[in-house]
Amino acid sequence: MSHQHTAQKKHHRTPILGASLILLFLLLALPGAGQASSPKPIISIGLIPDVGGVSDYAFNAMAAAGLSEAEIDFGVVGTVYPTAVVDDYPIKIAECVTGGNTLCITVGYSMMDATLAAAIANPDVNFAIVDANWETYPDNLRGITFNAAQVGYLAGTLAGLMSTSKVIGAIGGFPIPPVNDFMIPYQYGAQWANPQVQVLLEYAYNFGDPDFGAQMAEDQMARGADVIFAVAGPTGVGVNLATAQAGKWTIGVDVDVYYTIFGGGTVVGNEYLLTSAMKRVDMAVYHTIEDIVDATFSSGTMVNDLANEGVGLAPYHNAFWSIPQEVQDQVAAVAQSIMNGGTDVWEPFYKYSVALPITMK
Repeated sequence: MSHQHTAQKKHHRTPILGASLILLFLLLALPGAGQASSPKPIISIGLIPDVGGVSDYAFNAMAAAGLSEAEIDFGVVGTVYPTAVVDDYPIKIAECVTGGNTLCITVGYSMMDATLAAAIANPDVNFAIVDANWETYPDNLRGITFNAAQVGYLAGTLAGLMSTSKVIGAIGGFPIPPVNDFMIPYQYGAQWANPQVQVLLEYAYNFGDPDFGAQMAEDQMARGADVIFAVAGPTGVGVNLATAQAGKWTIGVDVDVYYTIFGGGTVVGNEYLLTSAMKRVDMAVYHTIEDIVDATFSSGTMVNDLANEGVGLAPYHNAFWSIPQEVQDQVAAVAQSIMNGGTDVWEPFYKYSVALPITMK
């Protein structure tokens, strides 16, 4: 199931003084008038981040930001239950349950087993997990997923339009669905935007080696790549830095790496960061809490996409003035086309190409 949410704000009109006084006298004349009404119960929300804590500048931090925003807008009370090691998962989830929280939110697919077990064992508590889903669910569990393909396609569109060498690259951690959901549509988006572009798709076969990521980026640049997309965790940090600091365009993933890798513009090469293909974990957490507040929470898979702002390109930051307005307009038009169904992000450009026979003399 797919949920699309918009935060609702309540607006109050200032009443006319005379009418208010008349109404007050009438109310006071009623039996029981003046008695205080029962206060609305406060809703408690628990967040169990993955190892690394809410200062990791990634999914944990974004989930915490969504919780903080919900506290401001909805008056909920949030509690974070930090984990230090993987064995803490069930312990911290249990603390969330016994802490009287209406909803316990876990962060990351590695917490799937512990989250599902807790949901089955505690049917009176609601659970949600970021970046994970199942085929079937208990009634109190929501899996929060992101349409990475849509934003990967947009990143490819931008890369294809910005390349002057007509060669662009993408470096992934492993050829697995969470990586390929970004990388394959990236290739398609680039080729539809610029049919002459060549796309180098390669894998590091690890997520934890920035130095190797830098070496791979240098190799792609040596083969002409002037835009490189990194989908490789910490290995991708090396890709982004090496590419940008060599004066070539780079694109980050999952979060806005302008802040996580380029220090908010303080790290050398930040002006060569085109954008980041983001999963808006903060928005997904916020809207899930909103559903709890509105008593509309439902189990199943919540799909976050361009339409509900669950995925999207990060701001262009210091690259903004280097991106022609017509390129920005075309990227925006493609985003709209994806949302209205006019663009299929899984449709390869070569679907319509024709192979002509070669005549030998």
